[in-house]
Formats: sequence, C-alpha cells, structure tokens
Amino acid sequence: MEVNIIKRIDTPDGRRFCRVVFTPNGRIKPDWVEVDERQEEHPEGAYYVDWTEDGQRKRMAVGTDATAAYNSLKKKQSELDAIARGLVVTDPVEDENTRLRLRAAKSDFLEDIQLSRQRKTWLGYCLSLSYFVESCSKTYVEDIERKDLLRFVVFLRDEKQLAPRTVHNKFAELLTFLAAQGVPKLLSKNDRPRFVD
Repeated sequence: MEVNIIKRIDTPDGRRFCRVVFTPNGRIKPDWVEVDERQEEHPEGAYYVDWTEDGQRKRMAVGTDATAAYNSLKKKQSELDAIARGLVVTDPVEDENTRLRLRAAKSDFLEDIQLSRQRKTWLGYCLSLSYFVESCSKTYVEDIERKDLLRFVVFLRDEKQLAPRTVHNKFAELLTFLAAQGVPKLLSKNDRPRFVD
C-alpha cells in the first residue's frame, strides 16, 4: 500500500489538496506543491498523510512542518508495510511529531478564516481561540475532551466575566474550530451554554 503526503492550500477556487514537491534527495520541499501540473509555493495550510485502507481513502492531518510531515509519511508507510506482510501492529508508540499541536492548528485555522471571511469574523475567532488556549492545558488537538469544553464555559463566565450570550457565541466559534480539525462531537445537547434574549 502506498502512502502519499499532500497539503491543503488556498486557491482562487477555494481550498484544495495538492501533492507536495520532493527534493532530489527524497525529502519534502517545504511549502511547495503541484497545482495543475505546475509547482507553486504555498506557505499556508497543513500537511496530510493520504492512503487507502480496505478500499477507503484515509487522510490524517500531520501539522504544518514539512520535516514532521515527512516523518509521519515514513512511519505510516512502515506501519502499512508491516500489516501487508502479515505482522500484527498493536498501538504503535506515538511520535510527537505526527500529532497536531493545538497552537499550530489554531494558527492554520485563523489564517483560513482571515483569507475567507470578514475582518470582524476573524477577530472574533482570534479572541475565542486565544481564550481557549489560555483555559486549556492540552498540547495536542487529539487530547481535547468534553471536560476541556465545559471548563472553557466556566472560564469565560467566571474568569473573563462575559455575558451569557457572549459565552454562547465564543463557545460556538470553538466548536467550529474543533469540527474543522476533525474532532468528533464531544458534547450532549444539554452541555451547550444557554442565554435568554
């Protein structure tokens, strides 16, 4: 099974996934991708490992650093090669370089918002996500859990002393960010902050 590395970039037609450009020694050329058969430099966006498993295409975000993305590519290829040889791969030790850091994900997401939405919307997301990073001790996006979201609500209400409607709006912006990172839904309907008009 072949594993590829791709990068999600911004184009005039919207965001798209493109194959990365490799150097002569086989490493990823940082920020360079193939767009419609021509090479272009795109510093924005994040890298993804891309492969097919049981007939289904799989993608895994691996951050914004080209070296870390290359390491993730080699690791995933080794894992799939071992499976193809009939070896049992049990919960491989997780390399920190393959995991999506919360601060890196935040920067990438805000860059996307800045390019695609109005400045007022971008500023709102900047503040909401800064508050979340301040309230959450987690380093990696994958480690965020329900309690972190509930603590965020308390942080907004008690530490920042925001009005219920503002808490609701900031919380909604956080959920949009987490959904964009592929984080599964962590909350029940009753967990969401409420407000009265």
